[in-house]
This record gives sequence, C-alpha cells and structure tokens, in this order.
Amino acid sequence: MENAAFTLATKKSVKGNGLAVLFITIVLAVLTACGGGSSTSGNSAQPSLQSIQVSAASPTLSVAGSTQLTATGKYSDGSSKDLTQSATWSSSNPAVATVAGGLVTGLAQGKVTIQASFGSATPGTLVVNVNPPTLVSIAIGPTYSSIAPGTIAKFTATGTYSDGSTNDVTGIVTWSSSAAAVATISNAISTHGWAKGIAQGQSTITATSASVQASAVLNVTNATISSVAINPANPNIPLGTNQVFAALGTFSDNTIQDITNTTTWTTSNNTIASITVSGVATARKAGAATITATFGSVTQSTTLTVNLTNLTSISIQPGNLTLAQNTSQTFAAIGSFTDGGTRNITTLVTWTSSNAGVASFSKNGGFTATALSPGQTTIAASLTLTGGAVITGSITLTVTNASIVSISVTPTNSDIAAGTQQAFTATGAFSDNSTQVIMNDVAWSSANSGVATISDTAGSKGIATGVTTGTSKISASFDGVLGSAPLTVNSATLVSIALTPATSTLAPASTSQYSAIGTYSDNTTLNLNRLAQWSSSDPSAATITAFGSATGQAAGTTTITVQMGAVSATADLVVASASLDSISVTPLTASVPVQINTQFTAVGKFHDGSTQDLTQSVTWTSTPVTNATVSNVGGTKGQATGVAVGNATIMALFAGQSGAASLSVTNATLQSIIISPANPTIGTGSSEPFTAVGKFSDNTTVTLTDQVSWSSSNIGVAVINNFGVANAAGTGTTTITATLNGVTATTNLTVQ
Repeated sequence: MENAAFTLATKKSVKGNGLAVLFITIVLAVLTACGGGSSTSGNSAQPSLQSIQVSAASPTLSVAGSTQLTATGKYSDGSSKDLTQSATWSSSNPAVATVAGGLVTGLAQGKVTIQASFGSATPGTLVVNVNPPTLVSIAIGPTYSSIAPGTIAKFTATGTYSDGSTNDVTGIVTWSSSAAAVATISNAISTHGWAKGIAQGQSTITATSASVQASAVLNVTNATISSVAINPANPNIPLGTNQVFAALGTFSDNTIQDITNTTTWTTSNNTIASITVSGVATARKAGAATITATFGSVTQSTTLTVNLTNLTSISIQPGNLTLAQNTSQTFAAIGSFTDGGTRNITTLVTWTSSNAGVASFSKNGGFTATALSPGQTTIAASLTLTGGAVITGSITLTVTNASIVSISVTPTNSDIAAGTQQAFTATGAFSDNSTQVIMNDVAWSSANSGVATISDTAGSKGIATGVTTGTSKISASFDGVLGSAPLTVNSATLVSIALTPATSTLAPASTSQYSAIGTYSDNTTLNLNRLAQWSSSDPSAATITAFGSATGQAAGTTTITVQMGAVSATADLVVASASLDSISVTPLTASVPVQINTQFTAVGKFHDGSTQDLTQSVTWTSTPVTNATVSNVGGTKGQATGVAVGNATIMALFAGQSGAASLSVTNATLQSIIISPANPTIGTGSSEPFTAVGKFSDNTTVTLTDQVSWSSSNIGVAVINNFGVANAAGTGTTTITATLNGVTATTNLTVQ
C-alpha cells in the first residue's frame, strides 16, 4: 500500500512538475558517467612519467661560457615530452658550473655532473666539462720599436680570454719575424719575445697562438754606437756581496738604449771581483778591479772597489788544539761583519805563528801549520782593513812529544771499478792516547800500482784510482809506523748516470750544485762528480765547474752534460730573464739556545712565476749582531748561531730583493745528548752514520750532529769524522762519543 501510494504520489508530482523530471534525468546521467551502478567503464588510465634523459648539443664549454641542456621525460606508454623548463636542475659542484633552466654556465676549470629531476621519476644526469677560458685576442707591447743593429728589443704579449681576464702570454705564444735578415726573435725559454736587430730595415713581429695573433712593427736603424755608460759608476761594496751593472749605449741618431745583455763584460782581476756575462759582479777579495763593458768597437770602464770596512772580528777554526810532533793542521779564518754575516776569509788573512820553532806555516798557501817541536805557540790570522785598522784572531796550539802507536786506514775492503776513485783517510793513535787525522802527513803508497795508484801530492793525498782488475794494498806510513787497507778493482762497467736536478732555474750570479751518480754493471753506485767531464752547451747562459757547480751568466737556456767514457747524462738549465720579485726565508720564526746553530733557507720568486732555491747565493745578514750571526761560508750558508739572549732578524739579500725571518735566542742550557742508532753492529768495510740530538732545559730538542765533537775509543775498530759517519777499520767494539758544552753521550759500535 505504501509503495502504491508512493508511486501514485510520484506520478501526480511528475505530472504536476516537469522540472523535477528533468532534474532526476540529469542526476541519473551523472551517476552513470561516474561509474555508478553495477555496470563497468570501458576508458583506459593516463601514461605515467618513468625517467628523464638529459642531453646537450655540446657537453663542453669554457670558463665564462654557457651551454643549453635539454631534459626529456620518458613515459610508460613510450611517449616523451620536453621538461626542460619544468624540471628541477642542480650542479654537483656550483664552484665549477651553475645551472638554471638547463642553461649551464662555466665558472672554473673542471668536471661537473648536471642533474634534472621531476616528481618521483628517475633523474637524468650529464657530465659537463668546463675548459680553461679561451684566448680571444692578443695585445703586443710595444706596438712600435726602433733599435740599432746588435741591440735587443723585448716584446711582451698580453692575452685576453673569454671570461674577460688577461694574462701575460709572452712565453706561450709563438714569435716570428717577417724579415729575419733585419731582426730575429727568440722563442727560447727565458728569452721569449727578445728581438735582436741584425741590419737596417723593418720587420713585422708577430705573436701567434692557434688562430689568434697580433703584430707589431720593429724598425732597425743604421745607427752606430757612439758611447757606452756604465751604471753605477765606481761603486764601493763590501766583501762577499753582489753588484748589478747596467750598460747604456748612446747611438749616432741620439737614441739611448739598454745594451746590458748585448755588452761584453770583463774584469781586470777575477780574484777581487768576478763578473757574469750579464754584468753581475761578485766581490771576492779586498781591493780594486776594473770592470769594462764593450759594445762593438766602443768600450767603457769603471772601478769596482771591494772594501773591508765592515769586518769586526776573525775566528780561527778549529779553535785551541793539541798536535803531536811532526803532524800538521789546516786552519780556516772566518770573518764576522757588521751586517751579522760571517764569511770565509782564509786566503785573505796573513797567517803567523808566534813561535816558529814550535809550529810554522809552510803548506797549502800558508794556512797549514806543521808541528815541529814540543811547546806552545799562538796561531794568528790578521787582516788590514780599508783605512789601516788591523783585525786579528788567534788560538793556542800545543805541540806534544807523543809518538805514533798505530795507523788506521779507512775505508777497509773497498771495491771499485777501473777508472774510478776512492778517497782514503789515515787516523793515527798516539802514545798519550790521543788520536788525529794525519792523512796529509803520512806517505801514501799502493802495493800494486798496476792495479791501483794513490796520490801522495798535496791537495789530493789519499785518493786512489783503479787501473785494472785485481787487488792492491793501500798503505800509509808515518815515523816508521804503517797502516794499510785492501783495495779491490773489479771488472764492473759503467751502465748509466743519474744527473740531478734534471731541470732547474738560476738567476744570474746564483749557483746550483749537480750530483752525478753512476750505476755499474754489478749494481753498485758511485758519485762521479770528481771523475766525470762536465760541460755547458751555452756558457754564455751558464758555466759549470769541473765538480758540477753551475753559475748563471745571462738569460737563456743551456744543457748541462756529464760524461764518463761513452756514458753520459744531461739536464736542462734555464737562466731566468724575469726580474726577481721577492725572497722568502724559512722557517719564518725559529728559536735556538745560545751557541747553538739553526738552518735557514731562501727561495726567490721571479716575475714569471718561477722559483729558485737561493740559499747558497744570497748574502745573509743578522741584526743585531750581538744576538746572532749567520753564515755566508760555503757548506754552512744560512746557518744562524745564537750569540746572546734576545731576538734577531735574519735577512737574505740578492739582486735588490730581501727576505726576513725572526730568530729568538734563549738561555736554555744543554741537558743531555741522545746518539742514534744505539749500539749498532756493522760489517767490515761498512760505515754507520750517527746523529746527535740535544735536549735543552726548556724541553726543546735540536739536532746537533754537525755541532758536537765526535770520537772513537778504538780507531783500530772504527774511526768517525766530524759529520758523525763512522767507518769500520777492523773487528771488535768501540765506544762512540759525542760531546758539546761539557755534555757527553756514548754508544757502542760493533764491527764483525
């Protein structure tokens, strides 16, 4: 009944209201469209984003350059869509490159990974390389130059890069001259861009790098040299310092040109002052030398005076000592100067003995004294300064009547190749239990000179040379006592030579020591510095001594060659043309107790960015000298010594530049010495280097190896030199002792 009533009511309502019918119809249609009811829909799902792919026309750009990347979305139905503007972009290293909207901008050289992400899809990545900025243009300076034949014009090239930066590219570009008969131009290291006038005319000087180039005009006149001026004129400099000369030429067309590098420089007295090809003089001895500059047929001279007004005192090394009768001692005189530096003046001073009957000077140019009879004498070294004042240093020499007991010859059991050398040392043990190195007092001989010879000539005594395969006995005799050691000459042949440094840079007047180590067919090695032949391919750039010490002469390059027989090795050496910009001294700060040494080094930085160790070339000074001195003596250059408690400034000076470091001198006292290694054992014919480290009252430690006094209790077992190297002389055990300032340490050395 209720249903019938509802139906009837509905019918009446529908009949009465057409809008209601329309409303119901619409609702039913919507429900059907939304999946209402029990029926199923026939429509499929939308495709989903699976991954992103990043691509670029070029994944490479330069600094300050840019490249556009594209992000492509890959969908589940295989379709793709460009998502470049809607993706989220990131860079793995924003310092190398940044990215925004897919546009990558390079900031620094390197590699970077660029990522594009969108929703939960797998991100896409691409590795982008950022190259150095590209060279856009070159500017040459000067744009026009006029020189006389035989003179030099120095061109420079400045490059502008794609990032807007500029840089000196003088040494990078390739230089050329359109008329080589008029002017040549160098592409050699250190003289890049140096053009030399040859004959009258005009040449176009071009600097090229890949497709970028620029040009300048060089005019070579027919002007001839009228006069030469040397600057400075008549300088007066202290001993051991350098003087840089410049030469200016006035030509027939009234132009004035710098001819320093094309002038021939000479000195009238090389022992007073030497001079390099480029006009850098070194004061070597008090006096006056004439410095001459020659260009073509014109010469000019000036006087260089080396003074000794800055000498304050002289010390003699070694200090007070005792010698056995008929032995000798070579002395060194070390001068202290007002600048706080010390220098070797051994050959400049006058040597005297107050009692010539006890000891007299007669060997090696007057600085080796021979003990003649028991007694005491004062050994003095004197030097007259500019102005007449005399500075004298002295020590006491005591001569005993101790007689020789035994002689130890070291090294023992030496084995060398034919044509090589071995230096022997003779150490004497005397009746008063003292020991002395007497290698210059003994008579040296070889039992078989056909196998090996040995020199008994002053200056080379004790140096044996292998002649041919076999065995000989090397002997040293003194006052009827004989010591000997076997020497074997083997059949090993030289295979190769290792020359170091392989490459180096020098400034004019600075030096570099080479090392030549030969390897033989039996795998042994030997230092060949004294045996091999040394040469420089261009002595005008650098010269080299018979022992491998090179000295810079003038800007340029040279090849250093060391040769022994058919085996040779070479090294490249550049003499810097760039100016010295600065010198750095290390350590920058240091602390050292009174009477103790510490080492400083000096490194020069040049305008072209190169560096050089100048420790052996600079002039070292200390201020005030009352607190510390610093050595200018070969072998110890840069070694500062504490004099009194306080602070000192250690300076290195070279070519108008200086560097400084601070040194604090403390009142710490030496408490103990530690010798290492402790109680070592070595074989016969071997050696053992010892080190000595001192511990001071302020708990600091200092390596004292070259400052302590070394000794061996039994030289029949081993002898030890001033550098702590012990050489086996026989089997057994000996006590090695290191002593400094009353503090002693010992260790045992066993030879078996």
